[in-house]
Amino acid sequence: MKKVVNLMVVVVIMLTTILVSTVTAETYVTVTVEGETVDFPDAQPFIDANNRTLVPIRFISEALGGQVSWDGDLQQATITYDKKIIKLVINKKEITVDNQVQVMDTQAILKDSRTYVPVRFVSEAMGADVKWDSTNYIVIITLKRDTVNLEGMTNEEIIQQLQEYPYQENHFTKRIENHEWLVGRYGEDKVKEFVAIGKNFMETFYNVDYRTYNKAEYVEKLKWFFLESSSWIADDRIERDNEEHINYWANMITKKQIAIHTEFVTDETCIYTNGDTMIRGRMNYVIESCNDMEWLKKYTRYGSVELGKKYTCVVDVEIANLARKSKEKWKTAERLISDEHFITPIKEVK
Repeated sequence: MKKVVNLMVVVVIMLTTILVSTVTAETYVTVTVEGETVDFPDAQPFIDANNRTLVPIRFISEALGGQVSWDGDLQQATITYDKKIIKLVINKKEITVDNQVQVMDTQAILKDSRTYVPVRFVSEAMGADVKWDSTNYIVIITLKRDTVNLEGMTNEEIIQQLQEYPYQENHFTKRIENHEWLVGRYGEDKVKEFVAIGKNFMETFYNVDYRTYNKAEYVEKLKWFFLESSSWIADDRIERDNEEHINYWANMITKKQIAIHTEFVTDETCIYTNGDTMIRGRMNYVIESCNDMEWLKKYTRYGSVELGKKYTCVVDVEIANLARKSKEKWKTAERLISDEHFITPIKEVK
C-alpha cells in the first residue's frame, strides 16, 4: 500500500509540473504603461516558476523613461532613472536602489540572450504603481508623474542642474569623458558645433505648427541631421529609410494637425562621451494641437501627455560620426543624429 501511495504522489507531482510548465509556456502576458501596451518585438514577458512576471529589462525600463547599461563581467544590469541608480545581477534576488539593497521574491535571469527582470520590483523601484489583472494576464503600470517648478530659474541654473545627473554608460565601453576632454581633443569651436547639432535637431524636429509650416522647407532642414543611406526606428518600432521617415513625419504634421513648441536648454558644458557623443539638455515643450493623441503616443514618447500643458524632461541626444557613401542625395552635418535617451521621466511644469 505504501508503494502505491508513493507512486500516486510521484504521478501527482509530475502532472502538476507538466501543468505549471504548460501554463507558464503558453500564458501570454501583456504589459501596459499609462494605458499603452508595451511592444516587446523579439522577447516576450512570461510567468516564472515563482509565479512572478518577468520582462525584458531594456524595453520596460525605456517605456518608463529609464536607460539600461550592461556589465558582462559582473553579469549586472544597471538602470539609470531620474538620478536613481538601480542594479540587478543575473541569478540573484537582490536589487540595489541607490546603494540600498532589497530582496526580491524571484531573480533576474538570462533567457535567449536577453536579461529578464521581475516587472513589479523594477517598476516600483522606478517610482511607478503596478497592478495585476489575473483574469486577463495584464500587468498595469501607472507612472507617478511629478511636477517641476522651473519658474524663475535662469538657463545657468538649469545647466547646473543638468550636470548633477549621472552620465550614461555605453553598452560596450565603461569609459566616460566630460566636455573638457572633448575640448582638448576637438577644440572649443568644434565642441560648440557638436552641441549646436543636438540642440538644433531637437528644436527643429519638435517645433512644428501645421497651420504655418512649409513642408518642403521643413523636410530639407531635417535631412541635414540624417544620412540618406540609413534608416530610423521611431517609438512605434517601425523601421523606415530616413527619407521615407522624414516625409512620413512631415505628412503626419498636417494630417494629425500637430502643433508642438519646444525649447532645448543646453550648452557646451553639457556634452560628454561614453564612446558615443552625448548632448544633454532640458526639453521644455507644449503640445498645443493634435487630433489623434493615441497615434502620437505610439509614435513618440513625448506624446504621452495632455494637450495644452507644459512638460519637461532631461534628454541625452546621441550624435555619431557615421560613414557616408560617395553618392549621398543631400548634404549633412559633420555629426549626425543617432538616438535620444531619456534621463528623467516627463514631468509637468507648474
